[in-house]
Amino acid sequence: MSKFLRSLLFAVIAMGCFDGYAQRVAIKTNAIDWLTMTPNLGLETRLSPRFSFDISVAVNPFDVSIMDVSNRNMRIQPELRYWFNRPMARHYMGLALLGGFYDTKIRSRIYEGDIIAGGLTYGYALVLSRHWNVEFTAGIGVGKMRAYKYRSYEPKPENINYSKWTIVPMRLGVSFSYIFK
Repeated sequence: MSKFLRSLLFAVIAMGCFDGYAQRVAIKTNAIDWLTMTPNLGLETRLSPRFSFDISVAVNPFDVSIMDVSNRNMRIQPELRYWFNRPMARHYMGLALLGGFYDTKIRSRIYEGDIIAGGLTYGYALVLSRHWNVEFTAGIGVGKMRAYKYRSYEPKPENINYSKWTIVPMRLGVSFSYIFK
């Protein structure tokens, strides 16, 4: 966990070291995450006339069951974006990473573990005004999942007993952004 926090701190410090540009920094939140009761916050900064760096954090501490499924999680998603027009306007492609922890219960099956993944994203930022955007994002990648897998009526295993590579959604979002100029 300390490597994770050091990497996050490095990314935040690095984002402040670049020259100033118009549309330099945006703060955003993903409405789809809020629908799943996952509070989230993102920060995007312009790196050059075509590139930006986005980092989003989402945490769902709630243990609410819907149709016998509950999911608590925490994830961080850094992404390097290439904009076809200019940063924070219109189409972009991204190279994204995902790291997180989860505690998922599906009926009586429980999965407690972590995930690390990488993949590609595509998005479109619709400019609403000088300071406001709506961003539509989707992406897919490959991830390594590890977990303690057991039934609710069984004791939790002492060691991780579930590990696999799988296709994962990297991002799915409708985000509202406020751009600081």
